[in-house]
Amino acid sequence: MSVPEATQEPPRTVVRGESARDRSARLAASEIGLLVLMLVSVAISQAFPFKAVKFALMGVLGAVFVGLVVRYPALALAMLAFVTPVVDILPSTLMGIRGLNAETLLVAFAILIWLRSNQMRGRDNFGPPISIYLLIYALLIVGSSINAALIWHKSIVDVLSSAKNHLCFMIFLPVAFHVARTRREQGLLIGATALALLLNSLQAINHSWMAFFTGTLERHRAMAILALQPNTFGAALAMYLPAFILLASNKTTNRLSQLWCAGVAAAMGFALLLTLSRGSWLGLIAGMVAVAVLGDRKLLVVLAIAGASYTAWVPQAAIDRVEETTQVGVDAEGDQLVEGSAQMRLEQYMSLSAMMAPRPVLGWGYESYPRVFEKYGTLQRAKGAHSSYVQLGTEGGVVGLASLGVLLLAVVWAGWRAYRVCPDPLHRWLGMGVLGGMLSMAVSMITGARFEPQKIFVFFWIMTGIVQRETVVALTRRAAPRLQADAPATRSVEAAG
Repeated sequence: MSVPEATQEPPRTVVRGESARDRSARLAASEIGLLVLMLVSVAISQAFPFKAVKFALMGVLGAVFVGLVVRYPALALAMLAFVTPVVDILPSTLMGIRGLNAETLLVAFAILIWLRSNQMRGRDNFGPPISIYLLIYALLIVGSSINAALIWHKSIVDVLSSAKNHLCFMIFLPVAFHVARTRREQGLLIGATALALLLNSLQAINHSWMAFFTGTLERHRAMAILALQPNTFGAALAMYLPAFILLASNKTTNRLSQLWCAGVAAAMGFALLLTLSRGSWLGLIAGMVAVAVLGDRKLLVVLAIAGASYTAWVPQAAIDRVEETTQVGVDAEGDQLVEGSAQMRLEQYMSLSAMMAPRPVLGWGYESYPRVFEKYGTLQRAKGAHSSYVQLGTEGGVVGLASLGVLLLAVVWAGWRAYRVCPDPLHRWLGMGVLGGMLSMAVSMITGARFEPQKIFVFFWIMTGIVQRETVVALTRRAAPRLQADAPATRSVEAAG
């Protein structure tokens, strides 16, 4: 059984007399130069008022991207992931064709990068084990879309188009698995992820810092282009923070990388506070406690100190936000009520059994929750879902809830396996970060429909793809000596026979 060559650099043109260090520096400089070119082109294209100039610059940007795909697929994937957060501000349709939009182009570019990487280095003879669970979930959503079209007499094309927009971001997991084959390429993807999350966090801080100091944060909660809804943005930050905290607190490459990860984590943490998202805070606490107990015990001391002194550094608006959750009032009929948004979530959970009862197995179909809650819910009015579990239980039934639960557990297991078997500290701690991030999101999903806006998962699926690849490589290398040792004995038995 052959061992995958996952840590070898792809062949490159070598300048005579050039050392490996010089060659690495030259390649890094070219990558940084391409990154700057992409960012400047995007910024300039948005600044010019003339459409002709914008389209011309977009053409240049497209040409550069195609060049990256041809010469360096991993860098192209990093750039594609970096610009993914802007898909929501692009036109919902292109050329007036239903279903043809930014999400469609995203999938097309990702597949093109994947194919080009395979062409350059050959196809892998293995794949990410977790992809089967993603496929099951995707098939469930497709079936749920058909179910919704039949029940509610919707256009099947429109429903499937919405489902496509939801599912398309999951393609980054298998693409990252197959394209980022070397540690250098994986570092490039992690770097693009860190930069994107830092810029989004700085955007959120810029949006809310004045409100933080003037005491009006409740009306100006932090959000960013990654997620324009504060609770969704908070859930995304809570999902990514464990990984970057672990990369900052443990040596994986060098001191500069640790400081960079620490800076990114600090910006994300402050932005998370400014979101005033209680469910996200709870999710982060759950994720951090898990990674501290399972992997990095010194973080328990940090968590204990932070918990004991939170009144000294947490903004008053955040403290008031938490206290609102425990306040109980009385309605006009004398019934006890908790704070408004918390009460809405309780009402939806109390309505779940009634909503699932008519269609318990397959549910009411994709994007049907508001109608079903209006008909069977306790409030008798349409309302968006305030929990991913309530939403999927209503729309996908028991089958939907089971598929989501299995997928979440599979990601947690993937992170744990990477932490246990990967020899490289980068992959070990990234795996533990994936575990903590998935637990954070699973808790956040209790109080919000956080699995539906899959755009926020783009960088998470990339990290999961990286740790999945390194886990498979490590397990394969462990098995290779045993298989080689068994081979002579097998041949001897065959010869004797």
